[in-house]
Amino acid sequence: MGFQDAFVFLVLLYAAVMVHGQPGNVRPRYIHFLNQHVHNGMTKQKCTGYIGYLKLTEPNSNRCKEINTFIATDGNRVNDICRQAGRRLENNRDLYESNKPFPVVTCKLTSGMFHDKCEYRGSESTRRVVIACDQGWPVHYDGDNVVVNGRK
Repeated sequence: MGFQDAFVFLVLLYAAVMVHGQPGNVRPRYIHFLNQHVHNGMTKQKCTGYIGYLKLTEPNSNRCKEINTFIATDGNRVNDICRQAGRRLENNRDLYESNKPFPVVTCKLTSGMFHDKCEYRGSESTRRVVIACDQGWPVHYDGDNVVVNGRK
């Protein structure tokens, strides 16, 4: 194997690890987080339809979820918050706040009690998001901070 072949192999190996490199115990939580909180192109008009499509409910029940927040960007940008695009919050080894604000859609329940009857009203804002990371992967949406005139 020549130098050029070895270099190409290492680049491909690195890319595969970055895409599918979650430890086995982290992967289910990571996938759940992405499905529940990351949707590139999400808008406030899509709240009812998208939450219904995902069948998001309160944990261990069929009850409508009261509120759900979506980060309206691609998953790779959110992944980076656990690495170079976020800062670890003081006194908490797992929570990271994004360095830059993200478009966020907050969907609040307006009517309905059980899945298939849930209606939501959405609002859009720009916020620094706070997520929990496990071994460098986002696994929980913890909240956000409003950005006003470029400041928190």
